[in-house]
Amino acid sequence: LDARIEPIDQGSVAAQTAGRVSQITVDVNDVVPAGQLLIEITNTSQSAGLDQAKAALQAAESQQRDTDRQLARMSALVAKGTISRREYDAAKTQNDAAVSAVEQAKATLVQARENLGYTRILAPYAGIVSARHVALGETVSPGQPLLSGYAFEKMRLVAELPARYVNTLHPDSPLRAQMPDGQSLRLSEHQLFQFSDPRSHTFTLRVPLPRQEQPGWHAGGWAKLAIPLPARPMIRIPETAVLRQSELSAVYLWQAEGYVLRQVRLGTHQSGEVEVLAGLQAGEQIAADAYAVLQHQGGHDAP
Repeated sequence: LDARIEPIDQGSVAAQTAGRVSQITVDVNDVVPAGQLLIEITNTSQSAGLDQAKAALQAAESQQRDTDRQLARMSALVAKGTISRREYDAAKTQNDAAVSAVEQAKATLVQARENLGYTRILAPYAGIVSARHVALGETVSPGQPLLSGYAFEKMRLVAELPARYVNTLHPDSPLRAQMPDGQSLRLSEHQLFQFSDPRSHTFTLRVPLPRQEQPGWHAGGWAKLAIPLPARPMIRIPETAVLRQSELSAVYLWQAEGYVLRQVRLGTHQSGEVEVLAGLQAGEQIAADAYAVLQHQGGHDAP
């Protein structure tokens, strides 16, 4: 089967915050390691938001400390009966509100840090940049694609399996791949789709390739994928036994009254022999040299 080489992990990275592109460190066809800085977006507003979130958290924590001290005093006074229970409950409510304000300020700080982190676009995995969608100085908005790429470490072969071979392929069937660089691989894992293409009536077959530490096979290239088929009887005859005239392929079959020309359908050729797909039965006798019989038509010597 013809099999297409494609990456398992591929996609685009998009902006998660608004700003202007201030730095682009990679270009199309660059190989990047995981975590490398790809694009940087101006972070003026995001940095200001982070500073505001830090200040708000400090203010909330200071307010909580005050209400903690006030609540401690109220607890001692209410135990002595100096103040009413209502006054203590009011102090407790203020303290609970201060605690909630601190939690909210912490959440706001986390979000501000996230927003600042969104200004630095990092490679999610080691891969190859396949497309660049923005230019230096361009203003971007959340959701806008920035770069596209794919991971070269995990690749697979994708082939279209004819329906007549689906039942011959089992989960443990060993497969063999001939790669474009001449390398031959034996592959033990595969995934066969449970549904066929409505136009071609073929089933998609995916076969993972061994993990690569460095870029090797090119995405979009083609390889040959061989699947095991059950053994079947084969009839092979010498190529000299075949008479070819225009589109006709035939052999001289020996019968009681002499040689009779019979049309055959041929398959592969190998080492001076040819496979007969149809037209002959095992045990039938044919002339080893069809053109010799043609020249001496009428002879009755046994083959």
